[in-house]
Amino acid sequence: MFGKYNDTPAAISLGIYLIGGLFYTVQLLFMTEAWLEGNGIGPEAVGVARVLGFTWLGLTISLLRTYSTGPDGQNAYFTAMLIAQIGILLNLWHQHLFAGAATVLDDAIIVSVLTALLLIGYFRIRSRL
Repeated sequence: MFGKYNDTPAAISLGIYLIGGLFYTVQLLFMTEAWLEGNGIGPEAVGVARVLGFTWLGLTISLLRTYSTGPDGQNAYFTAMLIAQIGILLNLWHQHLFAGAATVLDDAIIVSVLTALLLIGYFRIRSRL
């Protein structure tokens, strides 16, 4: 599975990121109400949370595809994924630090780790993109 990457550390980093993405996909699509309640958000946000879940689903399936086809020529995909991930990271930390949303701290920490893993994988394979 890691053979197409020709870079085992990058494949492992992106694989762990993939597991994190699948975790958020399951949480947002199948445990939406519980996730919203745990973050202090009302049930009126179910639709938006599920849209976010389908976004995570698309990102993770596309990343999974790169394990079978290789990352070559996937620059646009990885750039879009980086932009989305950094946006999520900045949003969560802004909510925690400036908007006073104490319930997002766990997500902010998890997304920080996922962002670091994505950046490690990206910078190791960017010459092939």
